[in-house]
Amino acid sequence: MFVRLFVILLLGVCATVMSSDAKTAVPENMHVAVDDGIWLRPAESSPAEPVIGFKDGIRVALWPAVRGPRGLFRICAPYVFPDQNRTLVNFIAVEPIVGDWRGLSELEHSKLDDMQGKRMWFTDEVSDSPKPALPWQTPRGKLGKIKVDGKDVETLSIVANVEAFDNGAKPIVQITFRADRPNEISFKSFAAKDSAEMKYCVLTATMGNFCRTRLLWLKDEVLDSTRIWPDYKGDGFVGTGDIPLHRLMKDKDGVIAAITPNETDLSKADMPPGGWVCNAKIATQYWRKYPGKISPDLKVRVNGRASYWGNHVPIPGGVAFENFEMLEPFTPAQEFAFGVTLKPPKQIGWK
Repeated sequence: MFVRLFVILLLGVCATVMSSDAKTAVPENMHVAVDDGIWLRPAESSPAEPVIGFKDGIRVALWPAVRGPRGLFRICAPYVFPDQNRTLVNFIAVEPIVGDWRGLSELEHSKLDDMQGKRMWFTDEVSDSPKPALPWQTPRGKLGKIKVDGKDVETLSIVANVEAFDNGAKPIVQITFRADRPNEISFKSFAAKDSAEMKYCVLTATMGNFCRTRLLWLKDEVLDSTRIWPDYKGDGFVGTGDIPLHRLMKDKDGVIAAITPNETDLSKADMPPGGWVCNAKIATQYWRKYPGKISPDLKVRVNGRASYWGNHVPIPGGVAFENFEMLEPFTPAQEFAFGVTLKPPKQIGWK
């Protein structure tokens, strides 16, 4: 079992960041991201919201854009919400493992500005020795093209840097969007030259309880969290064994595992006071490992909670999956993709 903690914070219009060499106020009025064809990109003028992705599809944001704690990638999918003023569907934490020490990007204290949560910032290139920057001093990302079945497909990429973890790890994550996959993000992980040796560079989706995800889709089976932990009522996390490669579904696009709610309308839950109201459409969230170099040690890991973090309010319907990750031993340029689609699993490959 692995341990995760999660906190929801509602940011005000202005927060104060205590820097190691200066006192810096988070800008009250950052320039909003702007449309550029099919893309949404940071504004040219600083301070700019660190938000990037598809205009009408999936996006990634960093703190302080979009509510929530530092040290997490905000996964924004406006198409999942009837009211598209809401965009946040999940968070992804960066959790490098050095020896037996697992770093926690949103819980460790920053050595750059003495705040909870490691600082993240964007650059255009992967650097062996990235220099710390403020998240709103962001580039706009780089446009490119790849060949897919003999055709050019436009891409938009940017690099997310994370300050050094307490275990000495210094991961760097290149984020890429493909025009032919508007509901999917590629995450390619690297290590800075002075990073401690990482056994794993874990990217974990941390907020499955928001959409009350209870079904885990594998190759020949669908696991239900309420059947895995039928009697669990506690306030903590509950785990299960790792799910190995041979139990995961394989298709022409690699290896995939998915989670979905077991409900047909999330808005109809009898939500107790203090619960996380979720009016999202029913969506499939998935991790994918593209074809090519797939380690035989590839695995999927989940845990669950029966109550919402921070207020101990019971989750309507019982225990739901909270963390969801696909991982394998770290190698440079290791790549995984995370997707959020309105298609049910049986429309994206499951029989």
